[in-house]
Amino acid sequence: MSSREQILAKLRHKRPHGPALPDIDAVPFITFADKFDAFATLVRNLGGDAVQLQPGETVAGIVAQRWPQAGRVVDVTAANPEQVSAPHDWHDVDIAIVPGELAVAESAAVWVSHAGNSQRALYFLTQKLVLVVPRDAIVDTMRDAYQRVSIREHGFGGFISGSSRTADIEQSLVMGAHGAMAALVIFV
Repeated sequence: MSSREQILAKLRHKRPHGPALPDIDAVPFITFADKFDAFATLVRNLGGDAVQLQPGETVAGIVAQRWPQAGRVVDVTAANPEQVSAPHDWHDVDIAIVPGELAVAESAAVWVSHAGNSQRALYFLTQKLVLVVPRDAIVDTMRDAYQRVSIREHGFGGFISGSSRTADIEQSLVMGAHGAMAALVIFV
């Protein structure tokens, strides 16, 4: 055994052991009596909004009512969604309507991941993002969400929350710096 290996072996033998990790299954986690209300309150604090589709309403109707002057609208939830050959083709999209699989009340985040994978640039290039989520797909915590999500296509999936905004040390708030300037989550 070389001197280097002897030194490393002594270091490994003398290495202090840290404390045992806590048993996270024994710790009670947050639960919300009204998951939608918790989600909606937080997403509004983040600059977005959340609504529940009512009988007789449509996603397209809610979007048109909210933003009547919209230009190009791309609906990925439609039967035959618009396809593009390059992400740059989304540069002029005002509103993108995309499917969300799961919503998290604790963080107002929505899990997005869909087959085909060609639309993912749209999530970040659009001016206004509408996420359509099944009404019964709200969980309490991110821990609950990670037990239910899966990354299926080409390793892509992500949580999106609220509208995109960032601020610097001079307290200048910039909306839409790395994503949509406005976000709306519609539970159907």
